[in-house]
Amino acid sequence: LNFRDTAGQERFRTITTAYYRGAMGIMLVYDITNEKSFDNIKNWIRNIEEHASSDVERMILGNKCDMNEKRQVSKEKGEKLAIDYGIKFLETSAKSSINVEEAFFTLARDIMTKLNRKMNDSSSSGAGGPVKITENRSKKSSFFRCTLL
Repeated sequence: LNFRDTAGQERFRTITTAYYRGAMGIMLVYDITNEKSFDNIKNWIRNIEEHASSDVERMILGNKCDMNEKRQVSKEKGEKLAIDYGIKFLETSAKSSINVEEAFFTLARDIMTKLNRKMNDSSSSGAGGPVKITENRSKKSSFFRCTLL
């Protein structure tokens, strides 16, 4: 897996469109203590619709759920937005490690399911034999490769 984090910054908008083309999955993260970051999710979804593959897996994450006392965006509002766009939703806390691993594994699992379905569809149409995907764990301490911009 290769992750790119633009932190939603406008100065990265021009290069993020290039990332969309090859993306198989996109996580849209907003800060539950910042209404403006939530409002920007719709703009990012619009960009995805314009530049990404139509079948890209997407997920909305409401981060900082450990700061409920400063909450500006209700969980229900986040869930409704996700339902409106047909996207999965989770609330997370990067600081407290709440649902972070779950989010990454869910997105990766959804991507793999879609890839397997495509391979099965193409093999049933005579395009080739089945491919077995197995887990290959390296001896490195971390199996996520992150690229921060």
